[in-house]
Amino acid sequence: MMEFSGIRSKMYKECLREYPLAREEDLKVMKKFLSPKRYEIILEVGAGSGFFSALLADLVQELVVSDPSNEQLLEVEALGRQNIKLVAFGADELNLGKEKFDAIWSFGALHHCFNKTAAFKNFARVLKKNGRLVIGDVFSGSKLAKHFDTQVARYCATGHEVAFWTDEFAESLCFLSGFEKPKIEDLKIEWKFKTKKDLGIFLYKLHAMVKTTPEECLKGAEKILGVKKKKGFYCLNWPMKILVSKKK
Repeated sequence: MMEFSGIRSKMYKECLREYPLAREEDLKVMKKFLSPKRYEIILEVGAGSGFFSALLADLVQELVVSDPSNEQLLEVEALGRQNIKLVAFGADELNLGKEKFDAIWSFGALHHCFNKTAAFKNFARVLKKNGRLVIGDVFSGSKLAKHFDTQVARYCATGHEVAFWTDEFAESLCFLSGFEKPKIEDLKIEWKFKTKKDLGIFLYKLHAMVKTTPEECLKGAEKILGVKKKKGFYCLNWPMKILVSKKK
């Protein structure tokens, strides 16, 4: 699984700090589909600098936050939450014992994992019986996949070689790893900004697109994903899918 470090990590953390309200809808998706409970122990996979971690820690008994980048995890450590444990592993390298977690949550991260088969075997091992698996990510053939392949891959400081999902492969992974047939739904997410300039800067920093400019980031996003004015905000379409399953 790809590690975010150096300029990629620095710019990613900057944009989330500077635009804390841009991804509010992502938090609503987490609450709706994961539905965390106060008594639960949850594993967050590919957590990055902890966009979801602070809220999740407020909602559960214990949160184990995993990411292959120690640099990214420093931001989560700085939250100072007593019920958060950090582990510097990618999904395909997780080694956390057996039947430990009530649920696994991952959002926008696992397209960076090339060995999804190993990841799902790890998920099945660490989840309790009937434990929930909830993954939000980019699927092949979507406008978001096109954005990544034509914009981010071209201009990102580290490149963006990834393995996007298909519904069929996700179903096969669940079948082979001991999960129920997953429910896969479209997420019509909109990221919100006060100005178009903010939108361009956010994307520029989010993906460390240092080989171009924020203005060009905005143009590419408008052309491929679409931007519309709504209730005083400029809303960027960010079409993902959510996979929900249970360990048998």
